[in-house]
Amino acid sequence: MSWMVMVTQVLLPLALLAWMAFYPAAGWLAWGVQLISVTAVLLGIGLAALWAVPPFWVPYAYGFVLLLIVATHLLLKPTPGPGLWRASTASSIAIIMAALLGSFGGYLGWHAAKGRMLPEEAVVDIAPPFPPGHYLIAHGGSTPMINVHLKTLNPTVERFRPWRGQSKALDIFRITPLGLHKNGWKPTDPARYTTFGVPVLSPCSGEVPLVVDGIEDMPVPKMDRDHMAGNYVAINCGDFFVILAHLRQGSITVAAGARVKTGDILGQMGNSGNSSEPHLHVHAQRGLPEKAPLAGMPLWLTIDNRFLVRNDTLHVVP
Repeated sequence: MSWMVMVTQVLLPLALLAWMAFYPAAGWLAWGVQLISVTAVLLGIGLAALWAVPPFWVPYAYGFVLLLIVATHLLLKPTPGPGLWRASTASSIAIIMAALLGSFGGYLGWHAAKGRMLPEEAVVDIAPPFPPGHYLIAHGGSTPMINVHLKTLNPTVERFRPWRGQSKALDIFRITPLGLHKNGWKPTDPARYTTFGVPVLSPCSGEVPLVVDGIEDMPVPKMDRDHMAGNYVAINCGDFFVILAHLRQGSITVAAGARVKTGDILGQMGNSGNSSEPHLHVHAQRGLPEKAPLAGMPLWLTIDNRFLVRNDTLHVVP
């Protein structure tokens, strides 16, 4: 867990909840501003941040605790008491600062919420490219706030052009039922991540036009920017191609020209290429340019007709 995650996803939420619980503002207006500000911060962080460590259910726990605090104040205590604003000077300053922070939380939450809407553009649907289990969407959605891939849509940046096809991609972790995805505190060995070694399945029936293998899996968090996609397989699904990237070195079981059916094993999830930790990258595109295979036209992607965005969980049953 990085210091930024520790501050924004643990220390800040706990501090705000403790403030609400033990130092409620006096006066209905002051208390209302305090409550709205804290709610906006928790909602913004909950929607925009990646909840892998801490796991995906923690924001819901924060929300539940906040509801308990509010119910306790309203039912069991005389706070916020009569009047609109009876907060002390120090408390008033804290409320104003929280309101500013809440405005930023609202900004995060708005853009993250917008990213949950599927644009009215070309969409293709695939089967889950992995076996039964629990999965977390790390990057996905229709705004850059929750999907970092979208930055490569910018046509003015020349270095993005060879990777334009991956602009609407998903990054996916394998997780345990409790939402955990690694064994240990910031392990560097990719094999200690739940995702590493999980089979990758063909998400459609079609032909394999391109396979790249032989690129080593990197220790976490080192990344190989010379081979951005790492080891990957391209599947021609008919009128679109699906790319499955960052696969484990030597795990790919198909060759160019092979025919595959939905559910056939293609390889294993790994940590090759521009990958900060083991995950599966999957995207759809039209065309497979010879000189820049990932420069095709990007397509929005659904899995089993679900538009998946950051922090969504996907539970695949046998």
